Amino acid sequence: MLGKVWRTHPELRLVVALVAGLALVLLACARRADAVILPAQTIDGPNENIVGFGGVAMAEDGTGGLVYLKRVEGVAHVFVARYLAGHWLAPIRIDDEERYAASWPRIGAADGGELVVVWTTPYATVSQRPVSELLSATMGPGASRFGPAVIIDPNIGEATGTSPDLAMSSTGQADVVYREVSPHGSTALLRPGDVSEKVQVAHFNGERWTQLGAINRDPGVSMRPPSEANAPQITIGPTGNGVVVWQEPEIEGVARIWARRLFGSTLNYVMPVSASSFGGAPITEDADAPTVAVSRLGQAEVAYRQVRGGAPLPGPRIFLNVLPDGEAAKGAEFQGAAIADSAVAGGRAAQVGRPSIDLDEKQEARLLYDSNGQPRVVERNDLGPSGTLSLGSPFVGSQLVPADELPSASVMNPEGGGISAWPSAGAQGAPGVAVREDFPSAAVQTGLVTGGAGGPIGALAVGRSGLGDGLVAFQQGPLGNAAIVAAQVTAQPENFVISVTKGWLKPSQAQISWEAAPSANGPLRYSAVLDGHVYPTTPGASAFQFDPRGLGSGVHAVQMLATDIFGQATLTAPSKLRIDGQAPAVTVTRTHGGHGVRVRIRDPQSGVDARAVSVQFGDGQRASGRSLFTHLYSRAGFYTIVAQVRDKIGNQGIVRRLVRVP
Repeated sequence: MLGKVWRTHPELRLVVALVAGLALVLLACARRADAVILPAQTIDGPNENIVGFGGVAMAEDGTGGLVYLKRVEGVAHVFVARYLAGHWLAPIRIDDEERYAASWPRIGAADGGELVVVWTTPYATVSQRPVSELLSATMGPGASRFGPAVIIDPNIGEATGTSPDLAMSSTGQADVVYREVSPHGSTALLRPGDVSEKVQVAHFNGERWTQLGAINRDPGVSMRPPSEANAPQITIGPTGNGVVVWQEPEIEGVARIWARRLFGSTLNYVMPVSASSFGGAPITEDADAPTVAVSRLGQAEVAYRQVRGGAPLPGPRIFLNVLPDGEAAKGAEFQGAAIADSAVAGGRAAQVGRPSIDLDEKQEARLLYDSNGQPRVVERNDLGPSGTLSLGSPFVGSQLVPADELPSASVMNPEGGGISAWPSAGAQGAPGVAVREDFPSAAVQTGLVTGGAGGPIGALAVGRSGLGDGLVAFQQGPLGNAAIVAAQVTAQPENFVISVTKGWLKPSQAQISWEAAPSANGPLRYSAVLDGHVYPTTPGASAFQFDPRGLGSGVHAVQMLATDIFGQATLTAPSKLRIDGQAPAVTVTRTHGGHGVRVRIRDPQSGVDARAVSVQFGDGQRASGRSLFTHLYSRAGFYTIVAQVRDKIGNQGIVRRLVRVP
């Protein structure tokens, strides 16, 4: 029965085909889930030779890598695993020329697979104390191996508390900030336990490193003993300009947070970041844990922590301060530090973790930190903080490490929302890293990723692409049985521009062109979508010619579908494609009791080109230049009317009509 209906009603087949095509497009739209949390992959281990994790980096084109320390014949060396085309490659050792133990590895990524790694290693002994140097190795765009190590700083002392932080732009420039600590220096100590310390910065222009020197506000002031919580931080924008932040005490002894802009290889002046008072009363406790992000135009946002809840604060708090880009507001100084989240329970006994901040091109910020074992996200726009979101469910907030030492990281999605990652545990208590994606639609997805043989999370980092994608990498398991683990959180391609010729077109002229969709998960596949039907395009093409045989006259809806290597897709908004594939229609009606005719030329699409119209009435008479003609015959008989017609885009034809005049 169905077969009979199918054969006898061909229009039904057309309806089913249209519905099927529309279903494909709806499925593609449904797959626009904004991100996918992929399963974790164990990069190396677990084994007794893994002795440290140095971080992860991701470029805007989706390439990147991670770095860690692994013993070879009992000596710690630097290993890098590259991330290309959505896959992790086998780790490689990059300090082959070095005999001595490496420490403090850090990594940066730029487009084209370029990677820069820095680390420290001793090279001499002076007065029975090791003397270390800061080294770097680079893998250029498209290369398959690292070049030889080069010296950034030939003498950083014993490399105690060096804590380098490396930032790299998509164009291949990089900055590194690090500490040169002298525990027994000549600096007068402001407080017991203080050290003599220089905060140093170096700039990489894509070819060589330039030391910019110490950035301390007052080299004669002692510094707090180095820790991960008070390590300096640096960020860099795509133009090569950046911002560095660090902790340094005032002469009265209270440690504050300070910042400097970097213009390539030039250091700008020192700017205060942290608040020195609250509610009119002085803040007498140290600020620490600075973190900084910078936008493409140069706006910087710095978050930091006031650890103790001594007067005048009600308890430990995270503060946020903004350095404008100079366009909408004065960019010469910070606007003033303010509490980012006042709703912290526990009073002065509360525990507040180190913050992590990211900033998008809309100059909206995403701040992640821990409050009493519960990860919290603060989002801020140009009107100020837009609310605080408590994370954790369905996973526990980390009870495996003290809250004030909880590592966490976050990534902005340019369309809204973002990725958050923090150490956590499943329902049965197994440790892992909780990853949460907040979508612009307010939907949420979560995942718990683990690797190796399990165990506590020893270090955690997120590499940001700038397009909402992130590489979450961490060390899992205790030293002696540790593993290096990584997972991808992928975002769909960004919205992109398509171009369809305006006005009416012949079917043979119908095409669509498009710009590349920004994505960190390429190469992308593009498909043209016409009235719900999906047509794959040639890889690498930026335009598509529609088959004119499938284009009827009228207005069609045309879109483009961009699909990344993980199957995530973005569908553009519909554009109108106006097709006129027929010559104008000719209508002949009788007048004057059948002795005359009225000839009308019509074209509902592009319109009639009246100047090209010519009508012969069959009795030797003719007329032209109009779209409506009236003619009266003088005698009876049979006449053939011949109309030559053309529309405004060139469709033309000849129409014949036979009339009988009584």
